[in-house]
Amino acid sequence: MKKKLDDAYNPDKQGRKKKIIVALSGGLDSYVMAYLLKVQKYELIAVTIVNSWEDYKGDPQKILACHVTAPKLDEVKEFCHKLGISHHAVKITAEFKESVIVPWIADKVSGKFPKPCWNCHELRLKLLYEKMKELGATQLATGHFAKLFHNDTHGTVFVHSSNDELQDQSALLSRLPHDVLSSLVLPLSDLSKKEVLKLAENFGLLEASRTIIMHECLKNDEELVQTFDKKVPKKLTKEGDITSLDNKENKGQHKGVHFHTLGEVIEYRDGGQQEKNIFAHFSYADKRIVVVPSEFLQRGRLLLRNCHFSEEVTWTEPVKGFIALNPTNYVECWIHPKTLSTVYLELNEKHHVVNGTLVSVFKKKGKNSKVYLTGEILLLVQEEEPREGEIKSVPKVNHAIDY
Repeated sequence: MKKKLDDAYNPDKQGRKKKIIVALSGGLDSYVMAYLLKVQKYELIAVTIVNSWEDYKGDPQKILACHVTAPKLDEVKEFCHKLGISHHAVKITAEFKESVIVPWIADKVSGKFPKPCWNCHELRLKLLYEKMKELGATQLATGHFAKLFHNDTHGTVFVHSSNDELQDQSALLSRLPHDVLSSLVLPLSDLSKKEVLKLAENFGLLEASRTIIMHECLKNDEELVQTFDKKVPKKLTKEGDITSLDNKENKGQHKGVHFHTLGEVIEYRDGGQQEKNIFAHFSYADKRIVVVPSEFLQRGRLLLRNCHFSEEVTWTEPVKGFIALNPTNYVECWIHPKTLSTVYLELNEKHHVVNGTLVSVFKKKGKNSKVYLTGEILLLVQEEEPREGEIKSVPKVNHAIDY
C-alpha cells in the first residue's frame, strides 16, 4: 500500500501551491481523502454541502442517507481544525428541493423508478465545482472509488472503475459534465475499502466515521408517506386497480402508486390464495398498476435511453461490452450503435432487470475498466426468438413498455 501512496501522491513544489477543495461529507472516505492530501502538503480548503428539505417535519436522517446533522457538521469542523484547514458549509434548500425532491415526487406519482441519489450527486458536484471557482481553487478532491485518465492531447477525461468492485463509483462520475470531471482529484482511486479502513485506523479516524449508503434515501416510511399525501394533490395519488399486463385479470386494488416502487414484489389474493408478482408498469391514465410474474423480467434484450456516453464513443459497428446490473454482476453484451441517446443491448444470457433503473456499460469486466456509457433501462414488451439463420434486428422504441 505504501508504494501505491508514494506513486499516487507525490506533488512537485509547483503542484503544492495550487489550492484544492476537499469535499467533506462527514463520511470515513472523505476524511481519509483529506488526510492523505494534507500529509502531502497541499493547500486545502474544506467544503461541506448541507442539504435541507424544510417541508419535511420528521427526522431527515431517517429518509436522507447523506443528511448532515448539526452535530455531524460540528464534527467536520473539528476535524478541519485539527488538520489546520479552513472549512465552508454550503446549505442548499431551494436547489435541493428543485433538483432532488421535485423530480422524486414526479417519478413517484407517475409510477417511474425514482433516482434521487443520482440527482443529488450531480447537484452536489455542481455546487462543489462552483464553490471551487469562487474560492480561487483549481481542483476538487472527493472520496470516490473510481479512476480518471486525462488525455492532454484531446483535453478529454475518461472514467474507469476502481480497484474495489463492491465500492466502485465510476458510474456516478461518468455522468458529470466535462468541466467538473477535468477538475477532479481522486486520492482513493488506487485503494480498496480495506486499505482505506486501515489508513483510517492509523490516522485515528474510525470513531469519527459514518456509513453513507447509496440508494437508501427517500424510502417509504410512514412519516414520509404522510408528508407526501399532504404535499401532493389527491388527484395525483388516487387509488386504482392492480391488473395483469393485458388488463384481463384484476388482481386487486392499491391505495396509490406512491406507496410502491417499480420492481418490488406486490402481494394480493387471487381466488382466495395469496399470490406474489412484480410491479412492472404503471398506467397513469387510469391509475393502474401492472404486475407480472418474475420470469417476465428475465430479459436478454434491452433498450437504454437517456444515455450519457464516454467522449471516446464513436461507434459505427456493434461493440462488445459488459453491463453492470449490480456491483457483482457484470453481464457480457453486444452494444449496437447509438441513435438519439439510445442504445440497444443484446445480453449473452437473460437476467432479471427493472424498468427505469440506471445501469452502466463497461469495456471489460472488473477492475480498471473504462465506462462506455450509463443509461436508463427501457424494457421490450416481448422477445421473439429469431428463426435459424435470421439476423436479429434492432426493435423500435415504440415496441417497448413506456410511460
